[in-house]
Amino acid sequence: MTVRPTVDDWRRFGDPRFRVYHYLALCQGVVSVLAGFDVVIPFALAIGVPPFLAVLMGVVPLAGGMAQLVMPRLLDRTDGNLRGVTILLAALSEPRGLYLALLALLVASGLIVGPLAFFALAALVAITSVLSSVAASNLLSWYSAVLPEQDRRLVPRMMAVSLAIGALLLLPMAAVLDALSHQVGLLAYALPFLVSGALGIAEVAVLVRLRHPGRVVVPPAAVAADGEADSAPDLRRFLRVSAINALGMGFAPSMSVFMISILGLSAGFSMTVGAIGTLTMVVAAATAGSRLARDSAERMLRRSFGFRAVAMALPLLALPGAAWAPWLMIGTSILGAIGFSSGQLAANERLFRLIHGPAVVRHHARYLARTSGAMTLGQLIGAGVIAVGVPFGYPAFALLYGVSSVIRVVAYRQAAPVATAPVAAIESVAGHEATAEAPATAVA
Repeated sequence: MTVRPTVDDWRRFGDPRFRVYHYLALCQGVVSVLAGFDVVIPFALAIGVPPFLAVLMGVVPLAGGMAQLVMPRLLDRTDGNLRGVTILLAALSEPRGLYLALLALLVASGLIVGPLAFFALAALVAITSVLSSVAASNLLSWYSAVLPEQDRRLVPRMMAVSLAIGALLLLPMAAVLDALSHQVGLLAYALPFLVSGALGIAEVAVLVRLRHPGRVVVPPAAVAADGEADSAPDLRRFLRVSAINALGMGFAPSMSVFMISILGLSAGFSMTVGAIGTLTMVVAAATAGSRLARDSAERMLRRSFGFRAVAMALPLLALPGAAWAPWLMIGTSILGAIGFSSGQLAANERLFRLIHGPAVVRHHARYLARTSGAMTLGQLIGAGVIAVGVPFGYPAFALLYGVSSVIRVVAYRQAAPVATAPVAAIESVAGHEATAEAPATAVA
C-alpha cells in the first residue's frame, strides 16, 4: 500500500458530507476514554475496591455482547425502528460520566462508603456499559443501511479520530488528576467524569442528526438462511478464532490493577500508559482502516493475534521494584493497542464481507455473543485466580498474562490460511453473496 491512497482516503473522509460522523467521533472519543476503564479502575481502587473485584467489574459489561442477541426480535417488535432503539439506548448510557461524577461526590462526602460504594459503581458500570455496547453495535448496522459500500469502508476512520481525541484529553487529565488527588482526594475524579457526561449528551444530539436508516428488520428468509450461512467454512473458522482470542482477552488481568496494586505505580502513571496506548491505536487504526479498503481482513486479523501474544508476554518480565517494569508496561500498552485496534477493525470488516444484507444484524449479534461469552469465562477464571493469589502478588498476575499469551498463539495458528477456491469464486448462501475474501478494489 502506498501513501497516496491513504491520503486520498482521509481526504475523502474529511469531506463535509461526513461532517456528522466527525462530530460523532469527537463525542465518542471523549466519552469512551474519560468514562472508560482507564479512569474507572483507578477510581475503584481509590475508593477501596479489592483488586480481584476491580477485575471482576470488567465481566458484567461483556453482557452487552450477549444482549445483542435480542436485537433482531426487538427490531421485529418495534417494526424495524433501529434509529429509535439506538437513540434511546444512547440517551441512557452515554451521559454515564454524570452518574459517575455524582457517585464520586457522594463517596467523597461520606454519604456512600464501603461495600455500598462498590455495588453502586458496579451497577452503574454494568448497566451503562451493556446499553452502550448494544448501541455501538447497532450503529454498525445503521452505517451499513445508510452508506454505500464505498463510503462504509471509510467509516473505520472514525475509530482513529475518536482515539486521537481521547488520547489528547487523557494525557493532560492524568497529570491533573495526580495533582488534584493530593488536594481534594476522590473529588478529583469528578472532573474527567463531568467532561465525559457533557460530551455524552452532545453525542445523543449528534445521533439525532444521522440520516434515517429506514425500517430495518431481519426477514424470515434471512432467519431461515442462518443454518446455511453458519455452515460456510470461512464463517465457522472466523467465529472459532475470534472466540479463542476473546478467551485470551478474558484471562488478561487489568493493566491498571497490575500497575497500581502490584508494581506500586501511581494512578496518574496508569492513565498515562493508557493514553500512550490510545495514541498508538490512533496510528494503528488510521493505517488499518486505509489498508482494509483494499487488503485482506483475514490476514490483518491473524497478524493482530501475533501482536497481542507478544504484548501479553512482556508483563512476565515486569518484576515489582524493577527499574524496567514501567517501560515494559508501556511496551505492552503499545503492542496491545496495535493488536486490538487492527484486530477490531479487521474482525468487523471480515464479518461484513462474509455476510451481506439483513442477515448481518443477526450474525453480528451471534459474533458478539460468542466472543463476549468466551471473554466472560476468561475473566471469571482470572478474577478467581487473583482472589486466591492476592497474598502471592506478582505470580498470580504472571500466570494470567502467560495463559493469555499462549491462547493468542493458539488463535494465531488456528487463523492460518487454508487452501480455498480461487479468490474470484463466488458462492450463493441463502440469496446473499459470500465471496472468498480477495483484496478489495479501490473505492472511487
